[in-house]
Amino acid sequence: MSTTKEQQLASLAEKFLAGMATTAEQEQLHQLYDSWSDDEEQVVSDAGHADVLRSEIFQAIKERMKADPVHKTVIPFYKKKLWRAMAAASVVGGGLLLYLYRPAPPKGPAIGGNKVLAVHSVPVVPGRDKATLTLADGSVVDLDSSGTGRLAQQGNTSIRIKDGKIVYAPHKAGSNEMAYNTITTPRGGQYQVVLPDGTKVWLNATSYIKFPVAFTGGRRVVEVAGEAYFEVARNPAMPFIARVRDVAVEVLGTHFNIMAYGEEQKIAATLLEGSVKVSRGSDKHMIVPGQQAVWAENGAFNLNNDVDMEEVVAWKNGKFHFNNADIKTIMRQIARWYDVDVEFENNAADIRLGGVISRKEDIRQLLNYFEIAGKVRFKVEEKKIIVTK
Repeated sequence: MSTTKEQQLASLAEKFLAGMATTAEQEQLHQLYDSWSDDEEQVVSDAGHADVLRSEIFQAIKERMKADPVHKTVIPFYKKKLWRAMAAASVVGGGLLLYLYRPAPPKGPAIGGNKVLAVHSVPVVPGRDKATLTLADGSVVDLDSSGTGRLAQQGNTSIRIKDGKIVYAPHKAGSNEMAYNTITTPRGGQYQVVLPDGTKVWLNATSYIKFPVAFTGGRRVVEVAGEAYFEVARNPAMPFIARVRDVAVEVLGTHFNIMAYGEEQKIAATLLEGSVKVSRGSDKHMIVPGQQAVWAENGAFNLNNDVDMEEVVAWKNGKFHFNNADIKTIMRQIARWYDVDVEFENNAADIRLGGVISRKEDIRQLLNYFEIAGKVRFKVEEKKIIVTK
């Protein structure tokens, strides 16, 4: 499609959302939409800070779908190239993009019936910055309410809260005595820490990192569970080693993500910058940026060279990012972040979806987006989500 047509399409879509499109303009928009030959149906809506606008846009889409049975498939938020045209014209903020992986259906209703989520009395809210710090003496500090400033002193290392993250600052002269701290995030929590060597770590929900309050000797060794993103401070004289169960990731200075949730049945180390050596017993591999080393639960190893880096680190950047993911994988991420339980009914587990969604979304709005995107239904009962076809 030419640039002129893309601009025309974006302009018509903007008028359509604003309710200002004439009958002739709506028909022109339908015709332009029908000229696309894309296999991916997509839903796009704003998920930026303008919550009221987002809600109005979403409601407008649903109302127009209900009011226009002939052109239900031509609401202007359903195809990839259309999304690009919309983004180029700044019609929406690019905050949310959902699509269902399946062959393009024949002409006719793409989404049938109205879908209503159950009203729940227990609020289900997105996760936030919260964690607990376990000091060397076993005492526990709630990082959600510790405020700003000095938090504790561990040996010759001071611990402070600064700009929403915990920072370890060892003095130059200190004892060689090893003392360990542990930072743990719950379901619905995430946190950042600056380790004593200056390494920055982001912890996803239900994760932990155990580390010495001062690195000594010839190596910097930490233990990790769940998911964490590392920006390792470079020190060629002291390699940095992240241990996840029986897997070790060894680096000098680099950026990498490691995911090792037990329910995911694998350990995946993804390199974004630098180089690392990953090992499991005598099985050792060097990986380069763009590669992902994966050990399955049964010990099988796979080196993935086709990695969507944005998808891997989306959680760190405040997003969910799914690429043809099965609904169980999607719902496990949602369960960890929103602190809910999930059940599946009517063989709903075989659904596959993709998309980019803000992790700040209200749970009802997020589930509504998924219902628009594919043949999936949700029922919310207190802190439980039931998924059906």
